[in-house]
Order: sequence, then C-alpha cells, then structure tokens
Amino acid sequence: MQVIGLTGSMASGKSSVVRRIRTLLKWPIWDADAEVNKLYQCPIIIQRILHQFPLAVTNQGLDRQKLRYAVSEDSTALVKLESVLYPPLEESRRRFLSHHQRLRTPVVLLDIPLLFENNLENLFDLTVVIKCSEWLQKQRIMKRQGMKESLMQRLLARQMPQKEKQRRADIIIDSNLNHHHTWIQFMTMVVGEKQ
Repeated sequence: MQVIGLTGSMASGKSSVVRRIRTLLKWPIWDADAEVNKLYQCPIIIQRILHQFPLAVTNQGLDRQKLRYAVSEDSTALVKLESVLYPPLEESRRRFLSHHQRLRTPVVLLDIPLLFENNLENLFDLTVVIKCSEWLQKQRIMKRQGMKESLMQRLLARQMPQKEKQRRADIIIDSNLNHHHTWIQFMTMVVGEKQ
C-alpha cells in the first residue's frame, strides 16, 4: 500500500485537489480537518475543551469562532487544544491505515495541513505540498467569512512558512494558475499519467 501525505499552507489550493482526488481517482482519504470537525461534535471532547476554554462553549455547543479567537490570542492555548485533539486524531489515523492495510488498498491519501509542523513525514511513502504565491494566498484567506487582517496574520504566523514545507516535501505542486493546471501537475507528478 502506498501512503501519500498531502499538505499545504492555509488557502494554498489543497482542498480543490482533494475534491478531485475523491471524485475522479476515488482513493480513500483520511482528512485531518474533517476528523477535527467530528471531534468538535463529540460530547466528551466538548467537555474537555470546556475545561480548557470555558468561554468557547455555549448552550448550543462549541462556538468555533470563540475558540479560534482564544487560540489566536494566547500562545499556550494552542498547546492545550492540541492536547485534547491530537490523541483521538492519532487513533483515527492509525485505524484508517490499519483498515486499508488489511484490505490491501493500493493507494491511500492523508490530507494533513500540519503534516510537517507535527513531524509526520515518516508515516508516508510520498509527501506532496500544494503551494501558491503569498499574494494569492492572502487574497484567498481574506475572502473567508469572518476573516480580518489581524487574525490572518496570527494564523499564518503559527504555520510553517511555505518555503520550508516545499523544502521538506517530495513533490511540489503550484496552484497559482487554476484548478485544471493544478490537477494536471498532480496527475503528472503524483499519479504518473500524462494529461
């Protein structure tokens, strides 16, 4: 089984590649962000977050905006949140890989935005980073709902610089032009099919 790790900085264009992989290649995908979203619905995890971040939980459940703000304002808050989320995430990832190993699935892809930040590259046969120019990245980020310049700067400061991700990756795919161009690069460099 070939295990591919896909990563990229915030708003680098990674999500559009993952959507095409899911629909066109039909590879099994473990999506770290989707798994985190599931954890944010889990009553046990919500209780643990409430213990660390009491202002981020309302009667309606977890307020992601308040949690994001709390984490962006306090340098120790991210470590606290990761201590709640990372153990169940690691277990989910391990189950996914074991399941597909048993099935003898030829290729699986793990979509992990913080792959290099968490030093997970040894899990993979191949690491792929999606990159774009800083100018385009900032344009894409600022289009997100509720985004402000100050929040964007804090979020980007917590991520590894794109150049460092590129240095550590096996394959670099440029998403500056359009979705089609990005996909052709993926098919050519990762899948090995000329388009």
